[in-house]
Amino acid sequence: MKILLLTPINRSYVVMPSLGLGYLAAVLVAKGHTVRILDSKKESLSYEGFSEFIQKEHFDVIGLQVYSYDLNSVKKHLSIIRNNSPGTITVAGGPHPTGDPTGTLHYLEDLDFAFQGEAEIGLPMLIAHLESGTCELADIAGLIWKNGVAITLNPKQTVKDLDALPLPAWDLMSPETYPEAPHGAFTRQFPTAPIIITRGCPCRCTFCAGPAISGRTIRWRSLDNVITELRILKKRGIREFHIEDENFTLSRPFVLEFCERIAAANLGMSWSLPSGIRLDTVDHEMLLAMAKAGCYSLAVGIEFGTDRILQKTHKGLSLKLIRKKMQLFAGSGIKVTGFFLFGIPGETLEEMEQTVMLALELPLDRAQFNIFGPLPGSIEWDQLKKRGALDTLDWDRLFVHDVAYVEAGMTREELKGIQRRAVLRFYLRPRILFGLLSEIRSFRHLTFLLRRLVDSIG
Repeated sequence: MKILLLTPINRSYVVMPSLGLGYLAAVLVAKGHTVRILDSKKESLSYEGFSEFIQKEHFDVIGLQVYSYDLNSVKKHLSIIRNNSPGTITVAGGPHPTGDPTGTLHYLEDLDFAFQGEAEIGLPMLIAHLESGTCELADIAGLIWKNGVAITLNPKQTVKDLDALPLPAWDLMSPETYPEAPHGAFTRQFPTAPIIITRGCPCRCTFCAGPAISGRTIRWRSLDNVITELRILKKRGIREFHIEDENFTLSRPFVLEFCERIAAANLGMSWSLPSGIRLDTVDHEMLLAMAKAGCYSLAVGIEFGTDRILQKTHKGLSLKLIRKKMQLFAGSGIKVTGFFLFGIPGETLEEMEQTVMLALELPLDRAQFNIFGPLPGSIEWDQLKKRGALDTLDWDRLFVHDVAYVEAGMTREELKGIQRRAVLRFYLRPRILFGLLSEIRSFRHLTFLLRRLVDSIG
C-alpha cells in the first residue's frame, strides 16, 4: 500500500526528524509498503500547499503524529484529506491519542483509527487488515477504533526487544538537510540527528505523561545496535547526534560502557542530551566519561524551587540534592541547561519566585522556563479531569510557552508575567548573554533563536 506519514502544520521553533515516524516507516517498508514521510515544519507547508499535495498524490493510508497542541491543526488536515481524497484511510498516533484515546476519536470526527502507545506492532497489523482482511480489528495491538457507536480500546503492546526493530528510515527523512533548529537550540557541529537509546520510564513525576506513552518498564537498545546507527548517520554527513530519551543515565554501567564504545569507535561526532536527564543519577566519574566521549551539553530537570512542590510532584529531588549534584559539573566541560516549570496545581506565586531565584543561583549555562500544561495521560491530567477542571481546555495553548490551564485565584497574565521576567532576568546577565552570542552559528540560526525568544516572552 502507498502510505504517507505526516507531522502536522503547527508553530514550533524545533525542526528535527521525527524518530517516531522514522521507526514506523522502517517497519512498514520492511513489510513491502511504499512509504513517504512529510515534515510540515521542515517544508514550511501551508494548508493550501497540503491540499495541493493531496490532490497530486494519492495515498491509501495517511498517518498523523499528534501532540495535544496539534489537535486543531490535525482537524484541518483531516478535513482536507476528506475533501480531496475521500477514499484514504486516516490514522493518528503519538502522545495525545495515547493519553486521551476516547477523547481523540470524539474530537477528531473525520479520523478513522488511532493508536495508543507504541505502534510498531499494531500499525502493520492494521495495514494488513485494510489490504487483505487477514487481521481482525479486535486483535490489533493498541488500536483505538469505532465498533458501531462505541469506541473500543485494544490493549497496548510494547516492543520488548528494541534491537528487533529496524533502524529509523533515515533515507526517507534525510537528516543532513534539516535547518539549524534542533531540540536544544545550540549545536557544536552541524548537521545533527536525533537518536533514542531507551524506551519506558519507571519514574512517577505527576506532570509527565512519559510512562503512559511507553510504559514503566525501561528497555535499552544494545550498544552494537546504537553504534551501527551512528555509523549510518556518519556516512550521511551527520557530525553530531542528540540523545532524545530522558532516561539515558538511569543505568550507570550502561553509560560508562557507552562512553567507552563511542570513544573507541572514533566517529568524531559530538553529542548532547537536550531532552534532559535525572539529576539524581549523575556522578563525577560519569560526567568525565561522557565529556571524554564527546558529550558537551545536557539538560537536567530541576523544575521547582521549593521542597514542598518537589515532594508534591514526586520529583525525587530536594533542594539540598540539587545544589550538591550541580557542583559536580564544575570543570567537566559540559554545558548545563536547567528545566523549570511554573503553575503546577497547588503552587503559589511566591513559590514560583523561589524557582526563579534557584535558577539564578545555580551554575547553569542556559535555562528553559516552561508553563505547566495538563498533559493527557499524566497524573495531573487525571486529577484535574476528575475535578471537571479541563472542560474548557484550549488545546492550541497546550504548549510549553503558553498558558492552557490556570488555577483558581491566578490569571494567565500572572503566569506569563513570571515566565517572561524569569527569561529576561536569567539571560540578560552578561555571562549568560555573551556565552550565547558566541554559540550562534549563522544568520539562519539567529533567526530561529529570535523566534524562540519571542514565543517564550510573548
